[in-house]
This record gives sequence, structure tokens and C-alpha cells, in this order.
Amino acid sequence: MKKAIRISLFLVVVSLNVTATAGADEVTEWNQIMLDTLIAGNVGGIVATRPAAIVQSAVFDAVNGIDPRYTPIHVAPAAPRGASPRAAAVQAAYVTLLKLFTSLRMRSKRVDVKHANAQPSIEFVRR
Repeated sequence: MKKAIRISLFLVVVSLNVTATAGADEVTEWNQIMLDTLIAGNVGGIVATRPAAIVQSAVFDAVNGIDPRYTPIHVAPAAPRGASPRAAAVQAAYVTLLKLFTSLRMRSKRVDVKHANAQPSIEFVRR
């Protein structure tokens, strides 16, 4: 249990460093969307640390995959040349939240709306 708390705190600290690369707006907004989703799913307390850590590690690995400055958590850096850190942060948070909270997708439209609104302003690189 203590290890999970330490990992969660580590990820929060590391995610603060990622915000400089990905853009504070995207990371901050998606952190708030994650928190809102946890609340909507009635997930709180120590139980919330697991999905929060999963989302944060996905965002971290996605952005770090473009500008590898740190040791990856789960995914080795493999981004195509010219990939957008902003797009990586948005897509990682979006996909992870949808996977973790599939049953909330219909109730939590903010996730889909925010993702749709981000797409025109961010150039997504396609392989």
C-alpha cells in the first residue's frame, strides 16, 4: 500500500516536469478531467490512486516518447519525427480514461467533448 502511494506521488511530481514539455494547459485540463471522472465514478480515497497513476504514467510515457529525457515507465520511446507532445498528452489521457472508465463513457461526455475540441488546435501525426 505504501509503495502504491509512493509511486503515485512520484508520478505526480514527474508529471509536473512533463507539463513544461507538453504544455501546461493540456496536462492540467486532462488532470482535472481525470479527477472529475473519478468523482463521477464514485472512486475516491486510496482507490483513486491506481487509475490516477495509470493515467499519469500514460501521459508521461507518451510525452517522454517524443522528447526522451527520463527513463520510461512502461513504454519505450518510439514516436515518429515531428510528433506533437501536446497531441501525445491529450491522446494518452483520453484513451486511458476511456479504457479505465468504459461504463462512464455515456455519463462523462466531457472526456469526448474535450478530446474533439483539442483535435483542430493540435496537429496529430499519423503513421
